[in-house]
Amino acid sequence: MTVLDPQPILSEADVLLDKAKEELCRPDEDVVHYMVCRHAYKAIEKYMAGFLVKNGVRVQNSTSINDLLGQCRTINPDFKKLNLDPLTRAGDPQDLWMNKHTSNEFIHLAEQTKNQVGAN
Repeated sequence: MTVLDPQPILSEADVLLDKAKEELCRPDEDVVHYMVCRHAYKAIEKYMAGFLVKNGVRVQNSTSINDLLGQCRTINPDFKKLNLDPLTRAGDPQDLWMNKHTSNEFIHLAEQTKNQVGAN
């Protein structure tokens, strides 16, 4: 059995989280909240995928964020403390991801996920 190295996946997640944070460093009128949310969302997916790979689970690119979270919870019940419901609210992401509150919330969730997977 080939075990994949999770480090490139976790490093990519770090880059995505950094991009999200950098976007928020712009003047308010120049911030593209959609990009903040998208980068943070993708970082969360990558952090969980890296955790799963580290634990010997093969991850498909098409796996939903809810499926990733469920698999992480199977391996480590502490993932039950991680509430990613704000990421999967009903509605069009184009509408949801367009404000400062949501941008900050997504970054906070990405940081929580990073801490949970131990990618510090």
